[in-house]
Amino acid sequence: MAGDAEVFALLDSLGVLTSPANRIPPLRRAVREFLGAQVDARPTAFSMYPRAVEHAVTRINAGWTRAHTDRSLSEFPACSQCTETGCTGPQERCDRIRKPQAYLAQLLLAQDCERPDCERGVILGSREECALCVGRARQMAEGLAATEWLAEDAETRARAAAEAEAERAAEAEKEKEAERARAAAEARARQAAEETARLREQLAAEHPELVGVGQGAGMPGPRDGGARYAQAAGRGRQAAEELSVRAVLVSEGMYGTALDDEVRRRMRTWKAERRREAQAVDLAAVAARPAGSWPGVGQHGAAEAPF
Repeated sequence: MAGDAEVFALLDSLGVLTSPANRIPPLRRAVREFLGAQVDARPTAFSMYPRAVEHAVTRINAGWTRAHTDRSLSEFPACSQCTETGCTGPQERCDRIRKPQAYLAQLLLAQDCERPDCERGVILGSREECALCVGRARQMAEGLAATEWLAEDAETRARAAAEAEAERAAEAEKEKEAERARAAAEARARQAAEETARLREQLAAEHPELVGVGQGAGMPGPRDGGARYAQAAGRGRQAAEELSVRAVLVSEGMYGTALDDEVRRRMRTWKAERRREAQAVDLAAVAARPAGSWPGVGQHGAAEAPF
């Protein structure tokens, strides 16, 4: 028939058939049916609207040459069981074209559109665009867009869930850190209290005369001996200040040699300030004495000069 020789020659030029195309029964039948020469008991799209050689060229060029040439090669890795000598895996799970003649026959007789006069989206005769194919393409595009949207939505939800989980983990970590900080503060407070108690005991052992200072027990008054009162009061203030400074430094986490050095430094500063205050008081007292008066010894009142 007219045109079959050209189609057979085109199939032979692919170089994937083991025999000439016109000698392979399934392929020969497919070519003749595609061209409208094969008469069956039931009508088909090709018997009602025979195709021409250029339609065969278009199908083979688009369905084989452009898309699936590599799939027929022996080195094509279609599945995990593919080798250069063949594939032992099931056909439905392998993408390699094992029988090119069967694949080409199916390629020629495939009819996706419900209209028998539609050839790859174009109506035979009028050469108008097929409305059914356009609608199907639109539905496929919408379905693909919906699938992509669902995938993006799922990804967004998964990302939001991951961020929420990360925030919860961060909050939990903050709570743990706050709990550790509270525990550390309580531990420092206990250590400070223990250190304060130890210092009080040490101070009482080293200076028994200070025991009961402030409660009136054994504390000399200002008129009970002068020097003894000043000495005891000075030691008491110095010891109390040193105890307070040491307790503050211990609460701040300072211990050992560094603690002793910092206490001595601060106490030197404190003593210098007290001396300046005492000198200022003495200067004020001297300035307040009447002119010509004579300071008495061991007296609290002013004494007149003997001359």
